[in-house]
Amino acid sequence: MKIESLVTLISDYWQDRASRNKAVIVMVLIGLYILIIPCVLWEQAAEKELSELAAKYHEFSTLAYKFRSLRESVNAIEQKKTLAKTNSVTQAIGDISLSIGIKEKIKSVKVTGTKKIMDQMSEDSAEVQMEKLNMSELINLFYKIENAPMILAVKRVVIKKSFENPELLDVTMALSLFGSP
Repeated sequence: MKIESLVTLISDYWQDRASRNKAVIVMVLIGLYILIIPCVLWEQAAEKELSELAAKYHEFSTLAYKFRSLRESVNAIEQKKTLAKTNSVTQAIGDISLSIGIKEKIKSVKVTGTKKIMDQMSEDSAEVQMEKLNMSELINLFYKIENAPMILAVKRVVIKKSFENPELLDVTMALSLFGSP
């Protein structure tokens, strides 16, 4: 009986044109609500995920660039290590000073020691004293040390004016030659 009364109520309601239009509009709105809200939520989630992925991509590309530049630096140093035909820091400083013409200005070369670095490299250190260098010769010396075909590092430099001629310089520097053990 309840079902019959419900059916008659719906049919009476459906017979009325205004009620039918309202019911259709309500059903269309409910259908759109059911379809549109999940699409909007899905779009927002997709945009958020896309922005997170874009940030990760940017971070990864930055790290990849840093890695490539570090790898190039390491390869350059490894090439210098294999190119070195010099066995001691005294020979290296002698070759460099001979190439720029200041061999006679070297007062002394004192070897301060050799040590191993993590069983992969050895560091041969020396203290070099030079007298009566002009500024051009000093700059050329530093340039040759930096661009030498070996791993040669300046650890410490002391520059003083020459006692005899204030335009000339007396230089004391600590150098290290890195090579295979």
